[in-house]
Amino acid sequence: MKVQLNSQPRLNKRLQVMIQAKEVYLSSDIPCQIRGCAFCTQESEIQLENPIFLLDNEILEQYIDLIEQSNINNIVILQSQVAHFRKRQQQSQYAQQVINLIESNFQKKIYVYQDEFSIHTQNGNPLILLAKWYNEHRQFLKVELDLCLLTQNYQMHQQSKNLNIKCFTIQDYVKLYENNDLLDFLGMDEEYEQDQQAINNQFPYIQVEECVQQIKQGLLFEGRISIDRNNIKQARIFVKQFQLEIKINQQNRVLHGDRVAVELLPEDQWEQQQKQIQITFDEEDEDDGNNNTHTNDTSHEIMSTNHLQSLFRKVQAQNLIPYGKVVCVLQRTERHFCGHVENNIFVPADGRYPNFILKHSKYDTLQDKKIQVQFVDWPIWSDKPLCKLKKVLGKAGDMYIEGNVILLEHQVEIREFSHQVLACLPIEGDKYKISEQEIKRRMDLRDILVCSIDPVGCKDIDDTLHCRRLENNLYEVGVHIADVSHFVRPDTAIDKEAAHRCTTVYLVDRRTDMLPKLLTENLCSLVSNVDRLAFSVIWIMDDQANIKDVKFGKSVIRSIASLHYQQAQEMIDNPNDNSQLTQSIRLLNMLAKKLKQLRLDQGALSLASNQVKFSFDDETHNPSDVRMYQLYDTNSLVEEFMLLANCSVASQILQRFPSISVLRRHQEPKMKQLKELQILMNDLGYQFSYDTSKLLSESLNQIQRPNDTFFNKLIRMITTRCMNEALYVCTADVDYPELYHYGLAAELYTHFTSPIRRYADVLVHRLLAASIDLESLPPSMSNKIRMTRICDKLNMRHRMARFASRASSDYHTYLFFKNRTQQIDQAIITGILADKVTVMIPRYGLEGTIEAQIIDRMNIIIQGIRHRIFDYIQVEVSVELHSFHKKIHMKYMKNNK
Repeated sequence: MKVQLNSQPRLNKRLQVMIQAKEVYLSSDIPCQIRGCAFCTQESEIQLENPIFLLDNEILEQYIDLIEQSNINNIVILQSQVAHFRKRQQQSQYAQQVINLIESNFQKKIYVYQDEFSIHTQNGNPLILLAKWYNEHRQFLKVELDLCLLTQNYQMHQQSKNLNIKCFTIQDYVKLYENNDLLDFLGMDEEYEQDQQAINNQFPYIQVEECVQQIKQGLLFEGRISIDRNNIKQARIFVKQFQLEIKINQQNRVLHGDRVAVELLPEDQWEQQQKQIQITFDEEDEDDGNNNTHTNDTSHEIMSTNHLQSLFRKVQAQNLIPYGKVVCVLQRTERHFCGHVENNIFVPADGRYPNFILKHSKYDTLQDKKIQVQFVDWPIWSDKPLCKLKKVLGKAGDMYIEGNVILLEHQVEIREFSHQVLACLPIEGDKYKISEQEIKRRMDLRDILVCSIDPVGCKDIDDTLHCRRLENNLYEVGVHIADVSHFVRPDTAIDKEAAHRCTTVYLVDRRTDMLPKLLTENLCSLVSNVDRLAFSVIWIMDDQANIKDVKFGKSVIRSIASLHYQQAQEMIDNPNDNSQLTQSIRLLNMLAKKLKQLRLDQGALSLASNQVKFSFDDETHNPSDVRMYQLYDTNSLVEEFMLLANCSVASQILQRFPSISVLRRHQEPKMKQLKELQILMNDLGYQFSYDTSKLLSESLNQIQRPNDTFFNKLIRMITTRCMNEALYVCTADVDYPELYHYGLAAELYTHFTSPIRRYADVLVHRLLAASIDLESLPPSMSNKIRMTRICDKLNMRHRMARFASRASSDYHTYLFFKNRTQQIDQAIITGILADKVTVMIPRYGLEGTIEAQIIDRMNIIIQGIRHRIFDYIQVEVSVELHSFHKKIHMKYMKNNK
């Protein structure tokens, strides 16, 4: 054992250079893990066999797909390399993929060598020193050692040659030892490295260092570029400091989501905004998932000069649209692309990205396939970016493969759970039984009538309820939530995996779980007639749903019924059913209605969406029907008590942990859109106010039309689109008044009730357990910066999951209409644009446009027939698919009644 003092410089909060010293104990007996070694004491179940590989960071990151599919096994990776990729895994898909390989691919036999504590890897390049030590170690082996170092670094090649270490570039190794098919994973070779003249509007980038200085001086502006899904030539950036949108006239080799520096074009190339007759209330635009508030916000502060201030005053006063050109890509968006191949051109599934040039040896084998590629470069001489093959996903048109494309395009993890993650599950598997010792630590509620109410076919049951009458006209109501945190312990492999996935993603035909199925469908799922561990919130309330007392605690429950919404509704409505369970559900329903009224009185909004439900053909598995989702009173019953539980838990954890709690915040809506809606409603003769959420709620309630039950729902759907997105926040970053949840009119709100499918709820369970002194808070959760980053990732993952679900719905809607001609249905006019109207078909929730002659904000003429906004018309509808987003074609039918 040897003690060494390591020191490294770092910047403190005042940007002063500090020297950080750390005492390290170096060991000489860290094992090699080679099978049959007579010298080392083997400490791992991994036993390395010839050939053994060492890989540098560039090989791991740039060629990770090739490594996964090659015969490169028995890999030794340095602990310092793992630390490097862990540090970057939140921002880089490639780094995350390396970590996934290390943690999950047990068959690859990956051994992590503790180089930071090894005496053999100090004072030099640790990979070279480790290779040298392995070569010296061969005297203790029964077989000849075959060790190979893969690197693209010229100096390492020279050092290896001097030390008689076998060393290859990845290209040379693949050509000598691997299947020729893997050459396609290497990407571009010399024939593409051409020195040609710039084309079109492409020109050399300014150096990044110079860009940063010019950005600070206000000569350039930076932002993430957003490209229109339906027109790739239209792009823009948004400058946060000035709340300014700049349209991009010369994109100069950028991809949607890149962080770029933009130079403004002369003012004579700007435009004046054209006023529309009326705005449309579109659903939120997708982003690339890289626009997090904290973790990826690397924008530079702009010096606000008099010139800039006068410039932006002019933009606002004259209603101008500034135009600019991209002069530098500061940071490429790090993502992979799915799509198909046409000749040697890769066509991305996402219409916001250009076609790529793909180098491949057998294009004919890819013609009917969906593939995934990796961006390589965009040379100044090429009108298209270059890419290399990452993965062949499967046959185009196959529903399962198309579902995988949707998931991958939205950055959803689809790989199997790793050996390390599965090792965290109870060794008894589905035969796991709750120990008597565990039961004694909990409230035993198995004698209480507890039941669950969920959608049909639900397998991951998070929540159950109970209600029983007490004396003095009081009621005991309990919400019992699956105790996932009992099985998912902090900082274990399964916890890290859940923190990476963040959420279960639901497509129309499947779900992608956050946790292994043993937990989601068995041990944690609160199925009936089985003892289950739960975290309970129990209230005492009067018959007006006023809360008299609340307590929290871990419990053991035994649900007596797993009901679905319609089934529970039929029990409530059946006058001949007076069973104890039915009476309990009726009490819950009575109290839920009182709770809802209390919320509405406080200003909570009752909104709506155009969510649809699909039915499938048993033989073809294609959609056989699609219609708007039907809701019952029991949907509201469950919702009210889940909301109440979340509010109660939020108050409890914030009181104990005011600076590290995870809450759910909903800011005020988009006032510009609400103003447009107010004008529209006033023109129709309705009083519409949105000064407070209560006034908005009252306005929505009085908007009714005789014999038209859909109209009020439509106005609520339009109002929903005026709302901002609800977000997870760490309370260290937000002042108390800003924690308000606008839509629910709740002072405090969090997510506690769905830990099987949301990682945020797992964090809240740990905070709640610590707040009532059941368990200590994990040290990692005391780090405010870390909690902020987790919240950022939660928001990104939940946003991407929502978009994936929407894309899946669009895809199945397309399949439903694909072979149906002359599909005629009733539609309602929902908006008026410059030369067309937007319409919606209530049955399907489909929206499209029809050309029209516009008279004014309220009146239009379609094919000679006069209509007003919100009139019903007959349309013929067909659906196409573009970039996994449905494109609706609607044709006006004159034979209206």
